[in-house]
Amino acid sequence: MSIILTVRRIDIEETLNTTPSVLPQIKMTAQLNEDRIWIDGCFDFVHHGHACAMLQARRTSNNKENSMLFCGVHNDAAIEYNKGTLPVMNAPERYAHARSIRWCSAVVEDAPYVTAPEWMDRFGCQYVIHGDDVTLDANGEDCYTIMRKMNRFKMVKRTYGVSTTDIIHRILTHNTLPSTDKDYFPTLDELEFCSKGVDGFSNHCYVFQDDLNNMLVRGGYDWDSTNSVLILGDFDLFHMGHIDQLKKIRNVLEPRRQIIIGVTSNESKEIIMTIKERVLSLLSCSFVDGVIIHPSKDTIENSSHDEKSKFSKVYNIDSPELVDGTVFSGYLTSRTIIARIETQRDMYVERNKRKGMPI
Repeated sequence: MSIILTVRRIDIEETLNTTPSVLPQIKMTAQLNEDRIWIDGCFDFVHHGHACAMLQARRTSNNKENSMLFCGVHNDAAIEYNKGTLPVMNAPERYAHARSIRWCSAVVEDAPYVTAPEWMDRFGCQYVIHGDDVTLDANGEDCYTIMRKMNRFKMVKRTYGVSTTDIIHRILTHNTLPSTDKDYFPTLDELEFCSKGVDGFSNHCYVFQDDLNNMLVRGGYDWDSTNSVLILGDFDLFHMGHIDQLKKIRNVLEPRRQIIIGVTSNESKEIIMTIKERVLSLLSCSFVDGVIIHPSKDTIENSSHDEKSKFSKVYNIDSPELVDGTVFSGYLTSRTIIARIETQRDMYVERNKRKGMPI
């Protein structure tokens, strides 16, 4: 049996990523396709671990031109029932964030917590992809038992060292990794892997250290700083408030320019996430074309003596011109997210305790 969508692939990627409500209206026939891949989860506090799972899932298909990754995202009620607590980020925030990941072709909202073959069949997905960890439902059963028995399950390597539980733990304890920790900065292999394009194989993002003279990763397009805009910020807890602003830059303010992120450190502010976590999350965003790690003073001020090394324009994330008119940025900030956890501190302390992270 196979499911063939009766619209062109580009229609699916464009339409479903902007108007998810049209999903049930797509006409389908029965035929499964191993190049249509399913991945599902809560996607709470979407971080580079989630993004790397999507990237690995996309790469399970060798069909670079026509592979598609369908991301099933559970609703709040399903998560509360199976995990015992609501997610930190609400359903619209989680749907939108998953949709923004470069390797996600379409988000399927309200996907069942226990992976169901009939849901995968709707979109012609032969296999579901999951990391090498076990996900249990409310009854303590493996959520992928059915798919394993049907030989429609594939495993990829879980990204260790980052999890929603760990991020919540840092917020609760105010205990963050020091910059001297070996995992504070990404390795070159990690940067190269997360800089891949939509197909999961080709190069896309550039990565620089300090300034444009120190290139770490070469991207997949001809570099021209004069045709690029620089967005400055610490991008802590990288969230839809940030992403909405990047989307506005791409679609409204600078539609023909490359978007380069300057990831800064603010010594006067407590930063929850490491440089590695922030940079790899940014590289996975479909509205990002490159990253500068710790941009120098000259880079920030766009004051290079070489006119060819100057950016077309420099923006600061969370500035009024970026926030105005967006959906999420008007209310969602890193402080908002921290407040959500602090106001329900006892619940999250107990939650993390059950997961082996006592305060």
